Amino acid sequence: MRIKYILNKDPRVKDFNNLVINNFPLLLTEKRPELYLVAGGDGAMLHAIHDTIDKDIPYLGKALGTFNFLMNNIDDDISVIQGLLDDSIKIETFTTYTIKAFLNGKKIGEAVNDVILGNKLYDYFTFNISTESKDLENFEVKGSGICISTAIGSTAFNYNNGGRILPLDSEFLSITGVVCNRYLNDILPFQNIHITSNGARIYLTNSNSKVLKEGDKLLLKKGSEIKLAFLDKNEFLKRRIEISHRFRK
Repeated sequence: MRIKYILNKDPRVKDFNNLVINNFPLLLTEKRPELYLVAGGDGAMLHAIHDTIDKDIPYLGKALGTFNFLMNNIDDDISVIQGLLDDSIKIETFTTYTIKAFLNGKKIGEAVNDVILGNKLYDYFTFNISTESKDLENFEVKGSGICISTAIGSTAFNYNNGGRILPLDSEFLSITGVVCNRYLNDILPFQNIHITSNGARIYLTNSNSKVLKEGDKLLLKKGSEIKLAFLDKNEFLKRRIEISHRFRK
């Protein structure tokens, strides 16, 4: 298997960077990869996916971050990398999707984890939300912000905001309110979502924020297909189930 290692500057991955440089230098120059290798935490994985977005090539993470919900625990780095290169170690994948965002009909970016609308915690905006399925139709909510999360991003801001953890290979979105006047904590099928607001900023993965001014129209729709790779799919599923039970006693 041909592997491309995506370098990042997180100090926690310095030793792993050096291991790749010294033992597998071809991983840094591979032009036709069949697998992307990423080291660090979930943030490193999300940024790597956003920078490359390739539906045909899976992303495999080496856990060196804080929570590592999307990463693999690898003890013997050299043996595992060599096993992947010579195809003696097999990977399993999950397929998930990004969110494409359009402002007044013009694409402004693609979010791997979530689209967050708002600004400062004490700001107060009005949001009007309509979904293609009409689960939400001209639903008006006021507050600091809202978060629309993909399955891959449901363990990030969405998780800390009390949102549901979504099965990674599901075609669902989680939408939550941030300090709002009405309860908003829903799971929706992936679909077109129309949002208007009166000055909230739009935050996407790795993208500069834009302001959603009164009269502007934000459209969110299903984006690119992404494949996440795991050495032990069952171990990953068990970990994801455990965090989804955080409110159980």
